[in-house]
Amino acid sequence: MIWLLQFLELLSSLGSGNTVSQTEAPPLLVNGVLGESVTLPLKFPAKEEIQFITWLHNSSAIIFIQIKPPQIQNTDPQRKDRLKVIQFSSLQINNLTMADSGVYRAQLTTKALKNYDYNLSIFERLKNLQVTSDTKLFENGTCEIQLTCFVKNPDDHVSFRWQATESTILEEANLTISWDPKNSSEETYTCIAKNPVSNLSFSLSVQSLCKGVFNEKNQHWIIIWSVLVPCLICIIVSLFFWRKKASGFLSSYLSLLQGFRVWGSLYLPFGRQRKRGRMRYWFS
Repeated sequence: MIWLLQFLELLSSLGSGNTVSQTEAPPLLVNGVLGESVTLPLKFPAKEEIQFITWLHNSSAIIFIQIKPPQIQNTDPQRKDRLKVIQFSSLQINNLTMADSGVYRAQLTTKALKNYDYNLSIFERLKNLQVTSDTKLFENGTCEIQLTCFVKNPDDHVSFRWQATESTILEEANLTISWDPKNSSEETYTCIAKNPVSNLSFSLSVQSLCKGVFNEKNQHWIIIWSVLVPCLICIIVSLFFWRKKASGFLSSYLSLLQGFRVWGSLYLPFGRQRKRGRMRYWFS
């Protein structure tokens, strides 16, 4: 327990202000990935006689290291299983959470106190980069495409840029392109999403998008004509047979009517003569 008493004595001396403290360098900016591990490196001259090393997070002591004899004490019970000292000086934090971000300090006790500061930021890796497109066709044959790039977990630290033939053309998520099949060659556009710990990219061909719309439009007319043409054929055939049938019916009707007229002209005189003959024969 001697080392613990020494540690308490050290904290007491820090609070009393009897020991001169100096910061060796500006804070080191360190980026960590949510759910992964990060190491805060600590290096000091081997010839320098270090008695104690104290790691602090937001001014609260979390690790106490005694150099001789070597002993390590974790003073943060909530992160006891996630804090680890490697190479007997550097601090490793495992299974990072957003609460682990903040200011860390390695305080070295020699003849005077030396401070090494770190500013730890935690970020989540980008996931599921997607690009949506809205394509319009104009009467002059040109194709206009509006492209929008987005990720599953956006935040203030995500940046987007569009590239064409490895040259950056826009530092935004939205891009509008006008493509003329008569004058433009095939071009590949790439959206790149980036944050401090990861980056994703998505490439697409504008020509393929426009051709897809052209084909869709042509397919639309093909479907219309595939329905319209058979209907027209059916109507024409129906009209043809109806006309032929109507013509045959009319011809038959006229022939029948003509037959009645001929038969009537022959039958009526004969009937009258026969009737008269009978009448004469009856009264004779």
